[in-house]
Amino acid sequence: MKIFYLQIRKLIYIILFTAIPPTANAQFMFSAGATLGGGFLKSNSPSVAAVTTSFFIETNTALFSEVFPRLGIIYAKDFNAIIPNVEKPYFPWVQGITFKGVTTQYFDGRYFLEEGVGLLALNDRTFSDTDNWNYGVALSINGGFDLRGFNLDGFKLGAGAEYGITFTNALPQYSSIHGFVHYTF
Repeated sequence: MKIFYLQIRKLIYIILFTAIPPTANAQFMFSAGATLGGGFLKSNSPSVAAVTTSFFIETNTALFSEVFPRLGIIYAKDFNAIIPNVEKPYFPWVQGITFKGVTTQYFDGRYFLEEGVGLLALNDRTFSDTDNWNYGVALSINGGFDLRGFNLDGFKLGAGAEYGITFTNALPQYSSIHGFVHYTF
C-alpha cells in the first residue's frame, strides 16, 4: 500500500512539473532577504518591547503574475535580552512561519511600496511554561529604494512594518518596525 502512495505522489509531481512549462513565466526570479528592527510582542500578558528579525525567500510563479509568494520566519525576543548585565531568569519570545502574497508598486524611478498579507503560524514562548503553536494572519508594508539594474539582479533596501495576530490559544501577536534588505538572484 505504501508503494502505491509513493507512485501516486510521483505521478502528481510529474504532472505538476510538466503542466507548467518553464516558458510559462518568461523570467524566473528567486530572491531572499532579511529584516531587523524593534517592536512589541504579547500574549495573555502586557506588551513587551522586543527586538525583531526575520528571513524570507520568494519567487515568481506561473500561477500569479502580480503577487509573489513569500515564505519567511520571524523571531521576536524581549529587548532586555540584548542589554548586558540584566539578571532576569527568562525573556519572553515568539517565533513563527509566514506565508504571504506580496505585491509591489513602483513610483518615480526606483522608489517602491510593497504590501503583503498571508498566513501565520506563531510559537508562543512568552512565559517559561508556555510552548504552543497558534495560527492567524500576518500583514506587512515596506517602502524603499530599488538598486537593481536592467536584468533585475541586485538589492532592494528600505524600511517597513509588520503585524502578526493569531486567533487560537492565548492570542499571541507581534508588531515590528524594521529596516530590510532584499536580494534578487
